[in-house]
Amino acid sequence: MQAQKEFFVGIQDVGLNYEMTNKALLEALTNVTNIHGIIAGQGISRQGKSFVTWVVMNWKLEIYKRPKVCETILARTWGQEHSKLRAYRDYDILNEKGEIIAKATSIWIAIDTKTGKLIRLTDDIVAPFEPEPQHKNFPEFKFTETVDINFPIVSECRFKINKSMIDCNNHVHNPSYMDLVNEVLPEGMDDISFNNIEVSYKKEIKLHQEVLLQYVTCDGKNYVFIWDENKSMLHASVIMY
Repeated sequence: MQAQKEFFVGIQDVGLNYEMTNKALLEALTNVTNIHGIIAGQGISRQGKSFVTWVVMNWKLEIYKRPKVCETILARTWGQEHSKLRAYRDYDILNEKGEIIAKATSIWIAIDTKTGKLIRLTDDIVAPFEPEPQHKNFPEFKFTETVDINFPIVSECRFKINKSMIDCNNHVHNPSYMDLVNEVLPEGMDDISFNNIEVSYKKEIKLHQEVLLQYVTCDGKNYVFIWDENKSMLHASVIMY
């Protein structure tokens, strides 16, 4: 079973050349995911009726043609395969001509809303999404498990989390990590539209926390590491090229 939703690209969704930003694209993917969850009886609007909430752990997004302001895009998603604790989900984004202009894949975990603990994924939990395990956007792709954090640092800064970044789960909204990325990129680089990104979330960030942002580059790829203030815990890493 697939879910889909049209999104209008507004001024708030675009950056340089009036093209849709990576943050806005991730917002569209997040929202169509929740629509699929609602259809399956496990979306955010089902809180109190379902004990399951889904949390994204990884994104991979490839953009082939970037949408522009005042265009309408269609985001569609479907469940893929799953393991005992991880569920894989893929996405297509289409333009008004019906052309696929971006593809994505992701990993999600299920959390028990009553206990806050991870849920083992059984058929009863996954079956309502009617997964399509053979329908894979990136059949050979594997998310980066470890990243060399000892690359020479190009730039770094500290940032205190503000209220505007907090979502309904009381932590930094996942697409808003792209705002943190922009904070640490050197002057002029925040105007670059990276068409390949990979995001790995390690530990949630709460309101008023201070984070250390570090930008490095190696072998043609750009890395942003988001640490706690003491650099003892990695909250997230972002790879862009």
